[in-house]
Order: sequence, then C-alpha cells, then structure tokens
Amino acid sequence: MIDRKNILTEKKARRTVEAIIDTNVQSLVLSMTTSHISSLKNQNLIEFNCLGTIFLIRETSLDRFPNTLLGDPKRRTSFYNKVKQQYIIDRHIISFEAIINYYETGKLVVPTIYEPIIFFEELKYFQLDNETIEHCYDTEINQELINHHHHHDHDHRVVPENPILRAIWISLEYNDYSLKAQVIQLNCLIISLLFCLNISIELIPQISRDKVICHKLSIKHDSTNCDNTFFDFRPSKTVGSRILIIEQLCTTLITFEYIFRLTSSPHKWITFISLINLCDLFTLCINWIYLILMEMNISNDDKQDPFFNLKLFQYLMILRLCRFFRLCRYVKSLRILFYGTVNAIKYILSIGFIILFFVFTFGVIIQVIEKNWDHAYVTRLEDLFNIVTISTITVGDAKRVPVSPIGKILCSILAGIGLIGISLPLPSVYRIFQSIYRLEQIDRKFVTTKYVYPNGQLFKNQLLKE
Repeated sequence: MIDRKNILTEKKARRTVEAIIDTNVQSLVLSMTTSHISSLKNQNLIEFNCLGTIFLIRETSLDRFPNTLLGDPKRRTSFYNKVKQQYIIDRHIISFEAIINYYETGKLVVPTIYEPIIFFEELKYFQLDNETIEHCYDTEINQELINHHHHHDHDHRVVPENPILRAIWISLEYNDYSLKAQVIQLNCLIISLLFCLNISIELIPQISRDKVICHKLSIKHDSTNCDNTFFDFRPSKTVGSRILIIEQLCTTLITFEYIFRLTSSPHKWITFISLINLCDLFTLCINWIYLILMEMNISNDDKQDPFFNLKLFQYLMILRLCRFFRLCRYVKSLRILFYGTVNAIKYILSIGFIILFFVFTFGVIIQVIEKNWDHAYVTRLEDLFNIVTISTITVGDAKRVPVSPIGKILCSILAGIGLIGISLPLPSVYRIFQSIYRLEQIDRKFVTTKYVYPNGQLFKNQLLKE
C-alpha cells in the first residue's frame, strides 16, 4: 500500500512539474512573439505571409506606391490577420517575391522561372501601374523577342503601306487584331486540317487501288513467281474521285493563301526564306506534281522498270507528308515545338555527334572483342550501330547484348558516359523551349501593340482599322 501511495505521489508531482513547464514555455513563446511584434513595429517593418513564406518589408517602401494594392494602407488591411498579426497573401509566391522586390528597389525584374500569363495577372491583381508593366515588357520580354526574331508577334509589327495589302497581311498573320482576322485564320486552319486528313485517308489500306502488284516472271500450274511487290498509293476507283477533288480544292486554296501572304508581306524576301514558308512552298510543289501526274494517268510502258510509275507515287507519298508542318503555323503547341527544334538544332546535332563518336570508338573495340565469341550479336555494321546507340541513350535491348565480359563492361561504361554526354546540352535546349513558350504565352492585354511601316513610321491601331 505504501508503494502504491508513493507511485501516485510521484505521478502527481511529475504532472505538476510538466504543467508548470508548459505554462512557462507558453508564456515564453507569447513573450517572444510579443517582443517580435513590438520589434517589428519599432523597426517599422510589415510582415507578409505568402503560402508559408515570410516576407519583411519597410512600411516606408510600400508608401512610395500609394496607388497599388499593398501600397494603400486602407486596401492593405483586407489581408490582415489579427490572430497571427500578419498580412496573409494567398497568391503566386514567385510573382509575389518579384513584387516585393519592386517595392524595395523600384525596379520590376522578371523571375528566372515564371509563366507569363500568371505573372502579368499577378501584376494586374496587385494594381501596379501600366507604365511599370510596359517597361517590364520592353526590358525583359522584348529582349527574348529580339533573340528569337522569327516571332513577329511583338509590340512593333511591320505592316505594308498599301491599305489593301495591309489588310491582307494583318488578317493572315495577326489573329489577335480583330474578329475578322480570327475568322480568316480559323478557315485557314480548317483547310489545313482537311488537307492533312485527306492524305491520312489515302494511307488506309482498304482505299488503295490494288493492295499488292506483282511482276510476273513465269506461270507454272497456277503459280506465279514475283520479283517485286508494291503498294499502289493512288486512290481507288471507288472513292478516288472524291479524294482527288478534296486534294485539288485544298491545294488551290493553300496556293492562293501562299501567294497572298507573299505578295502582301512588307519584307517579301524575309518571308520567302523563312523556314515555315519554305515548307509550304515545298509541299505545294510536290502536291501539284502529284495532281498533274494523276491527271496525265501515265501508263507503265518502261520495259526496264515497269513499276517506275508506282515507285514515283510511293516517293511522292512520303514527300507529301510534309504538309503536316502547316499545322505549326496555327496550333500553338506545335509552333512552340517547331521553333524550339529549329533554334536548338545545334544542340540536337551535338547529341547526334556524341552518339556517332561512340559508334566509331567503343563500337570498333566491342566488335573486335566479340568476333571471337560464339553466338555473338555484333557481327554486322547495323548490329554495331544498334548496340552502341541503345547503350549510349541508356535504353537497353535484351536481344542485343554483348556476350564477352569485357564487352558488357564497355557497354556499361558507355551507358554512363552517354548519360552524361547527352545531359550536358539539355539545359540549353530547355532554356530555348522555355523562352519560346514565354513568348507564346504573353497576354496582349497588358501590352499596347504598335504597328509600323517598313520605314519605321508609327501608326495607331485606330488608323489601321479604318
């Protein structure tokens, strides 16, 4: 009984001590919080809590911009939390950090990683003045536009002096100019989609005129020997007329669009040599050759190569697939991929050079080692290229592996070196795609677009819309 009483007494004593400690800790935390708040008040600092991150700024820095949301004390009180005694900001933290730096320094600097739509929306939400936003666009965003000059949708758009050519050029190039321009470009997109869909239908096997054509060498007892087999890529007789009509219609309309775009351009040579226009010209030339051959209906009278006509249509079918590049002009995601690949071509070629270098170095060594082993896979040049390539890009192929231990070790080393070598250009490729993505995501309502003549003379938008 005495032991039980002692145990209960000890438990009560421990609870009492723990309660006293908790009370002291709470009072200490409260005193520290109070002293912290009082020190902030003494130092004239304001504390913002943006998604758990604390930002401290002098009240005098905010007072320099009274027309903004945080610079006006009355409007700023809507964010104040009396319990935490902080200003709670539930907004985009990266953009908010740039805005806080703007209050401190007076300069608006674009974050390293940001989304243009979100960033400009945050600037509008915190009610920064339009001059600051336009200056940010001119100093930060426009520099990327200069670096990537193929993007003509910047704040200074060059237009022809002739009013008719100007209307045609703006309608074909700038879909954000007016509703009429959006309707015209929507029609161009529909025609391009139909143009691409038509060739996709042609590739369906059931629509081929003859699935397989054989060159008969000899016939013996109902058996036919063939030395060549071909797929006829010309449309079938049943639905071929409809496909051909759609092909002719789309080709004609796209030809007119190309002519209008080239003749109305203020800089015709620059427009002509631009990559996407060269793709259009190449596609149109190939398609007109295809249509002319279809109308001529050339027969296979060549005795040396009786299937020359069919081979020609096979090659034309491959070249006609270039028409899918037209979608890069109208679809934003494809446009980003197209221009990003063009700008990053030197880095992509460097990756290819790395793979090619490893083929001629490690590949020869592996082939010399493997040729003395039975059941070795590396016996031909294509096998050598495959095994080195898949090792370099760290994909792996269970069916193509070295047999010798040294060959396996070399492929393992090659995989590590290839991973490092291919990873080196990737940050540069990422920055290029990110920069182009920013340009495509710019919200035009934050920036006043200016139209200029080739001589540099500025004109207001209202004059152009007349």
